[in-house]
Amino acid sequence: MAIKHQVVPFEKQNKLEEGLLRTEDGSYIQISRYGKNIGHSWERFSELDEQDKLKEGLMKIDRTGDYVSIDNLGEIENDDCFVATAVYGSRDAPQVRTLREFRDNVLMQSPTGRAFVDFYYSGAGKRTADFIREHLPSTIPAIRKGLDVLVERYSAQKR
Repeated sequence: MAIKHQVVPFEKQNKLEEGLLRTEDGSYIQISRYGKNIGHSWERFSELDEQDKLKEGLMKIDRTGDYVSIDNLGEIENDDCFVATAVYGSRDAPQVRTLREFRDNVLMQSPTGRAFVDFYYSGAGKRTADFIREHLPSTIPAIRKGLDVLVERYSAQKR
């Protein structure tokens, strides 16, 4: 994934109760927008209201409910879906959340899918989204139609 940050150890964290992790460069990032590769899966951190062990130095993983020590986080990654956010207008749109699930549960489970995700987060996804917004906004409805089909099929498959 492209946007990566090195997290400082737990004893240097001073804004966890606000949902912010301090990074080595001194900046703060929102916990719920990040995650980490664990095993063969990219795992997102739970939302702040579900983080019940931050005071103990533990981050909750959204999908599994497992915990990982803040001291062992090291490098973490942003989970933004750039093109979907450009198309649906919000990183929190239900369709964008479904596309993140598709990325995590389908694409990241195969070597080809992981290669595509690596390419996308190497900068191609952000550049594509920026280009669409700046130069081709008239294509957004057509792109949305295509993504809607993927969202609907994936959602139907989960049922």
